[in-house]
Amino acid sequence: MAKKPYTARTNIAGAHQQGVHVKPGARLTSGRSWFSYKRLYVAAALPLLLSDYIPDSSSLGDLKKSLVQSWTALAYMPTGFQLVALGSLLIMVYMLSTVGKPYWQFAWNCFIKPFLVSKPAGVDSEEHQKRLEMFYEGQAEVYDVTRRRLLRGRSTMLKLCAAQLRQYYPCHFANDFRVGKSGESVNDPASLPSPPLSPSFLAGENKRFAWIDVGGGTGENIERMNQYFPISNFDKVYLVDITPSLCEIARKRFKALGWNNVTVLCLDAAKFEIPKEDGDDLDIALITMSYSLTMIETFYPLIDRLTQVLSPSGIFGVSDFYVSSKRSSDPTRQLPWFTRWFWAIWFDQDNVYLTPGRREYLEHKFKTVKTLSARNNMLPFVHIPYYIWIGAQKESTVRMPDFSLDAAPQDDAVSVTSENEFEQPPKEAPAVPKSVADSLLVSADHVHGQGLRWRQPFDVKLLDRFSTYIYAFAWEDPRVDLEFLDLKKEDHMFVISSGGCNVLEYAAKVGPERIHSVDLNPCQNHMLELKLAGLSSMSYEDFWKLFGDGYINDFSALLDTHLSPHLSPYAYHFWKQNAGFKNLFKTGCSGLAIRVFQFVIRVRGLRPVVERMCSASTIEEQVKIWNNELRPHFLSKWLIRILNNDRFLWGALGVPPAQMQMLLQEGSAQEYMINTLDPVIQSTLLRDDNYFYYMPLMLKYNPNASGNPAYLTEEGFNILRNEPERLDAIKIHTDYINNVLDREVLDGELTKVILMDHLDWFSPEDARAEIEKVHKKMAKGGMVFWRSAGKHPWYNEIFEDVGFSIKPLQIREGKTLYIDRVNMYASNWCGTKL
Repeated sequence: MAKKPYTARTNIAGAHQQGVHVKPGARLTSGRSWFSYKRLYVAAALPLLLSDYIPDSSSLGDLKKSLVQSWTALAYMPTGFQLVALGSLLIMVYMLSTVGKPYWQFAWNCFIKPFLVSKPAGVDSEEHQKRLEMFYEGQAEVYDVTRRRLLRGRSTMLKLCAAQLRQYYPCHFANDFRVGKSGESVNDPASLPSPPLSPSFLAGENKRFAWIDVGGGTGENIERMNQYFPISNFDKVYLVDITPSLCEIARKRFKALGWNNVTVLCLDAAKFEIPKEDGDDLDIALITMSYSLTMIETFYPLIDRLTQVLSPSGIFGVSDFYVSSKRSSDPTRQLPWFTRWFWAIWFDQDNVYLTPGRREYLEHKFKTVKTLSARNNMLPFVHIPYYIWIGAQKESTVRMPDFSLDAAPQDDAVSVTSENEFEQPPKEAPAVPKSVADSLLVSADHVHGQGLRWRQPFDVKLLDRFSTYIYAFAWEDPRVDLEFLDLKKEDHMFVISSGGCNVLEYAAKVGPERIHSVDLNPCQNHMLELKLAGLSSMSYEDFWKLFGDGYINDFSALLDTHLSPHLSPYAYHFWKQNAGFKNLFKTGCSGLAIRVFQFVIRVRGLRPVVERMCSASTIEEQVKIWNNELRPHFLSKWLIRILNNDRFLWGALGVPPAQMQMLLQEGSAQEYMINTLDPVIQSTLLRDDNYFYYMPLMLKYNPNASGNPAYLTEEGFNILRNEPERLDAIKIHTDYINNVLDREVLDGELTKVILMDHLDWFSPEDARAEIEKVHKKMAKGGMVFWRSAGKHPWYNEIFEDVGFSIKPLQIREGKTLYIDRVNMYASNWCGTKL
């Protein structure tokens, strides 16, 4: 049977083509001018004109006397006051009858009318429709304008959906501008914060796909979506809503916009089926529910139905109110008892059900791609909880288009590698016959699994233990590491994440086969994820703005449109909640230390001096400025006293008391600072070769410096962008080191291990347990490296006892007071497995 013809996407008329300009939420009818309300003005003035003809002896006359007496004080006021009072009264009347009219209509229909009329009590579809129509029929015309501040998160949800859709489905803008993983503006693509990239797994230009907006109401969401994923790209868009009055507004909206690919269906969403005349080859690429899930009486059948409708490569987006359960397994959504009770009872009056089970059932039936729990602070002391959730099919496959599959599907669970993988050389992959290649399948993990490209599953209870990261940047010199590491492409590394800079340095300079990056603090790994997402989705210019200058305009929107497909759900949640920073380097615990030094610079008027030192062209000039103008301030007694404070050391510099004791065993705090800073100033030029001190002083990296981190240079950026296997080698683990070694690393797998300085923090028992575990997982001849605040750390003996041959690489003593560009550690050691 021949398929029925359909309208090609390129022939669909959009608002930009018809010259129609309708702002999201605006009324479709033309607005009235102030002169249009002349009848109201006459009605207001008529009682004043007729009052002179009221007999004094009548009841109306008595009322007139009492009113006149109440206004006697006004009569004795100056004329100016009388005019102001009368003008204020007229303005109030005007505001209530024009701008304020939607809001008192909203208040009447939401807070008063429901208590004055009897509502249908049934739960079937027909009774539910009657109940909703009674609620909305009196406010359908003003629905959009009165919900803009109340229903937060809708635009964010649409941006996230659009960003995920562009991972697979082709997207064109008004001037035929091709958009892959980026884009916001329909009419001016040149204003995009980064140029677009090609989708990871493009569906093909001839793929027909559709969007279902469940409970779409007046159609404002569809109009908003046109900014992020133009509606002309969809072959069909279905707005499904059970309320006739809202559907009528939607029909008027789309008729005015000229969008003939949008169909409004007034029916129960659980009964939705693709109309036969639209063909049976439509991919349902997108389903959205914006503040509608909580209004559906029986939601289980609906969600079950949507699992059958959504394409294997499709996306499901939800934004809605919520309350958490009493003991939520996810700390990011946990609410106090009063908030849970109050909002559940409040919304229940309007048949809005904020039960936790709705959100939990979504997550049970679909795979979570992104999630955000937030508060709508629409009024002082009024913080309504809402969430945004983006999901995809859990277990599904779809026939893959004509492109080669270069990566195996990821799974939500931790993958287990065969023990023989590291004992036998890899076999050459056999050629795939064409008949087999044609039948290859691609899963939703290929399309929407980028968010878990690097991040491994972890215990969400850790989120409660850490509210932020310590380091926004790594504080160990990777140049020295690479000098001693003898790193090769076949190496398997095990490193501590820290700020993520050194992980990317090893990837950019060499690109080892595997890098296990570990940190117990989830927020530290969020920082590494952000840098990896930026490398995967931003232009070099914008990447530099964020990570070189420390600030990019509208970072929150950039998270949604560019970075979100490459971030894990918790990383996205963290950065969305902390997107308001003005300088990335002043965030986290290390940001506190930077702010202290910036305070000293500002209070003592040292900014011009700091800038001169950081722009000095020779070391001699730099040393002169340091000794004569800055050193007395930075090495003052009161600043040294701050550095002697255990709380400041741990909270701002990540130095625990145990490590501080090791420092003090080598000398006083003042001696330590002198032996750290003086050799750095005397040995490296800050402007060109030492970003470790240039950046905290100038709050940015120097774009012209030759010694910047490799991933921040254009050459390193392009290497990581053009050779994705270097980034694919990174696995981010959030757990204790011993647990990661037990679960994720095979015996004898590791060839290079960098433990930084964290063994300084340990007790002898804990240090021995970790060193023994490292020894078990390392290949014979593999090397482990560690730095220490002590010249001869006490745990060196444990390395020797366990089976390592150790040697010092650097010790800060005698004439060798400068050992690297950071110079904060007393020694650097290496152990080789015997």
